[in-house]
Amino acid sequence: MKAIRAPGANTDGQALELIGVLENLERRAKHARDLLRAELSNQMQADGVVCLESANWKATVMRPASTAHIADEKALKAARPELWKPQPDKLDRTELNKLVRNGPVPGATLTNGGAPTLRVSARKDI
Repeated sequence: MKAIRAPGANTDGQALELIGVLENLERRAKHARDLLRAELSNQMQADGVVCLESANWKATVMRPASTAHIADEKALKAARPELWKPQPDKLDRTELNKLVRNGPVPGATLTNGGAPTLRVSARKDI
């Protein structure tokens, strides 16, 4: 791949176009997968089928585990106080970042945020 500023550096633009096409394809494939998964699940449940196998895959309709629904939190807390656990202190990272950007803070330093990443998004002007 040629450098972006080199004469005839069209390969960079082509690579960017390919990345965009592949990301769009991935998004559409995930959407299609989700639609097919929901339809297969609905059909299996309607037909009373709990397990289905193909040449390479197996599908099983799973029921979610039962969970408790809290109708009256005060009554529950009065009856079973041991169910409540104390919560540890939570660091306010947003506030810490603001403070460190404005000057030194004992026990904390400012980092560069890590390695750069490439963000690819569709152009709005075309």
